[in-house]
Amino acid sequence: MNFFSMSDKGMVRPNNEDFTESFQWRWCSCTGVQESFTALIVADGMGGAAAGELASSLAVKTVKDKLQASLLSENVETVLAADLRETLSGYCKEANEAIFSKAQANPDMEGMGTTIVIAIVSRDMLTLCHVGDSRCYMHREGRLKRLTRDHSLVQEMIDAGKIAPDQAEKHPNKNVITRALGVAATVEPECSRLPIFTGDVLVLGSDGLCGFVDERTIKDMVEKQASQPNSNLKQLAQHLIECANMNGGADNISVCLYRH
Repeated sequence: MNFFSMSDKGMVRPNNEDFTESFQWRWCSCTGVQESFTALIVADGMGGAAAGELASSLAVKTVKDKLQASLLSENVETVLAADLRETLSGYCKEANEAIFSKAQANPDMEGMGTTIVIAIVSRDMLTLCHVGDSRCYMHREGRLKRLTRDHSLVQEMIDAGKIAPDQAEKHPNKNVITRALGVAATVEPECSRLPIFTGDVLVLGSDGLCGFVDERTIKDMVEKQASQPNSNLKQLAQHLIECANMNGGADNISVCLYRH
C-alpha cells in the first residue's frame, strides 16, 4: 500500500485531540487506464474538555464526506480534471462553519478549533489545502521541502524579518497560530497545486511531529526506510512517532504518508 496514517497521544497529554484520515479510490477508466484518487488529512484540535477532539474529528469528517460524495455523485472524469483548490477551500469553509456553529450553541465548547492540512493526489498532480500549522513535506531526489507555510505568529515574525528561521523553534510564542477552523465565523484556507513524480514521498504531520522531529531527521528517516528491502510506510510512521516521543512527546503526534 502506498499510503498510511497513524496518530498517537504522545507521552504527556491525557487524550488525543488530533484526527487523521487517509483513503484511496482506484478504478479502470473507459480507455482501460488504471486511475487513482488519494486523500490524506491531518487535523490538530484545540479547546477545553473534549472540544478539541470534536473539532478535529468534525473537520476531517466534513472534508472526507464531501470528497466521497463528489466522487460518487459526479462524473469521475469531471472530478479528476477539475482544479481542486477551490473545491477544498470550500470544504474547509464548510467545516469551519460547522465547528463554529457548534461552539456557539454549546458554551462548554467556546473557543474550540482545529488546524487542518489536506493533500489530494490524482493524475500526477498534488493539491494542498491547509489552515494553521499542521504541515506537508515532500521528499524528492534526496531533498525534503516544506510545501505549506505555517499560519503562526512566529512565521509572521520570520516574514517580517524580526527573527531568523532557526530562532522559531525556541521562541516562547512558537505555538501561537493565526488561523484555525472554528474559532471565527469565517476563515481563509491556503491552497496550492503542483506536479508529483514517481518516487516522491509526502509527509503530513501535526505540530506534535513537526515540532519534535526536525526536518533533517525526517529526511534521513524517509531515505533510510526507502533503502531497506521489504520496508513499508507503516514502519516509517511508527519510527517517526517513536522519534517524536523520544524527544519529549509533549503533544499529540499525527502523521500521514504517501509514496507516488
